Amino acid sequence: MLLSAIILGWMGVFIFLVIGITFKKMAESNEFAFMHLLMAMMYAMWFPLPLMLYKLLEPDIVLVGTMFGLAYLLSLVISMALQTGHIAFITKHNENQAISDNFGEYMMSTLSNPFESLLGVFKSIWAIFLGIAFWQSGEFLMAGLMLSFSLFIFYYVFIMLDASLVKRIKILSKVKSNPYIVNLETLCFFMVLMSYLTFNVKF
Repeated sequence: MLLSAIILGWMGVFIFLVIGITFKKMAESNEFAFMHLLMAMMYAMWFPLPLMLYKLLEPDIVLVGTMFGLAYLLSLVISMALQTGHIAFITKHNENQAISDNFGEYMMSTLSNPFESLLGVFKSIWAIFLGIAFWQSGEFLMAGLMLSFSLFIFYYVFIMLDASLVKRIKILSKVKSNPYIVNLETLCFFMVLMSYLTFNVKF
């Protein structure tokens, strides 16, 4: 099972890199629905990762983080799949503009933000518990990396609150959601975890 998890995990990283490399081409071809489908598959490839890390690290404290990790991945797969359906329908069946741009944007906002920001908080909480578990295991480099990733919780909380509050707070509105930052952080996070899993599993 560990070998399968490692293979699937690196497949997820590969899909991420494929999306990054072909992003411009897919955007020019208006293949945003297919892009979201690839992202759903990418997150699905990482499903076993929280359980494998729990099995490898063993401290009970990481179990709490595992729950947040699983909730994060499962919810993202569902979100990406729903966004795929929405984008595909709008692209294929709205030639007469029966569905207004405002309604289309409303649906995307419903399916993405603040929902995805909340999931970013889940990932950060998972990183906190992983950091504590690594620290308890004496693996201080991994502990430092995970706790560094966990600091993104402030970024995601600010974006989530700014998107949710009716009366906006100035300090929150200064923090803007940046897909490049989010995607780079996500890629680095999973590459670090996959590298750890690859080099520390005894078959």
